[in-house]
Amino acid sequence: MKKLIYITIAFIVLASACTESFDVDLDSSYIRLVVQGSISDELKTHQVSLTKSADYFSNRPADRVTGATVTISDGENIFNLTEISPGIYETDTFAGEIGKTYTLAIDSEGETYTSSCYLNYCAPIDSINFGYYDWSEYYETNDTMLYILLNALEPETPGDFYLWNVYKNGVLESDTLHEVYFSDDIFVNGNYMYDVMVQLVEDVSIGDTITLEMQAITEEYYNYIIQIMTETEWNAGPFGGPPANPKGNIIEVNDNGNDNDDPLGFFLAYSVELITDIVPEKNEWIELEWY
Repeated sequence: MKKLIYITIAFIVLASACTESFDVDLDSSYIRLVVQGSISDELKTHQVSLTKSADYFSNRPADRVTGATVTISDGENIFNLTEISPGIYETDTFAGEIGKTYTLAIDSEGETYTSSCYLNYCAPIDSINFGYYDWSEYYETNDTMLYILLNALEPETPGDFYLWNVYKNGVLESDTLHEVYFSDDIFVNGNYMYDVMVQLVEDVSIGDTITLEMQAITEEYYNYIIQIMTETEWNAGPFGGPPANPKGNIIEVNDNGNDNDDPLGFFLAYSVELITDIVPEKNEWIELEWY
């Protein structure tokens, strides 16, 4: 018994000795321009946000880049953006056209940046249904989580990429990237999608208004999202690789040969399909099964 007590005490001492607090002192990094902007085929104003990068442990909001000259071109027309608030630049109201390539140009603090993105076609949505999982066999629950099931014909052209947002009663529920659903068409190319789960909503009530937004995005943006998720939500912690900045599509025109100050961010062109439905009584929801 004494031997067991000694072993237990020794184990506790060794375990506590494995924990040591320490402070990490990181050098300041290069300051980079960070661009986040988009244009869609919706008739509305389109925005571009310009900020500056900050050190890893910075505890204040990113500095806004003001006084820049920002334009978007479709090869025929040039749309000038107006700075409506510090670092936020906005177009007049217009709709992007499917099949055109849009080019963003930025002149800021003596540097010129550019980015181009093709506006893809988005297939129409026929309908949506609502699904749920029955957990009553495992524990008592008053589950109000609703899964959005898509019905649509996926085009025959391979290499399509999609992103789905969801709104409840007019409020965006997928307001952070890890709540956004995205996918390629590798398993559904050219086929009809019957009740494919593409989003979920929590804390729903009968009679709530649900709007599903489907965006046709580019392969480059799809890969950009994966890069961000790999560095954040999908990060393996100490078992993962070294962190890295996601590589976007913003180019420094007058390249100075220093990759450490290359711009960050993405300029996206996309088309949109929307569909709205009312949450019905629970007996009209489709029970889903794990496979």
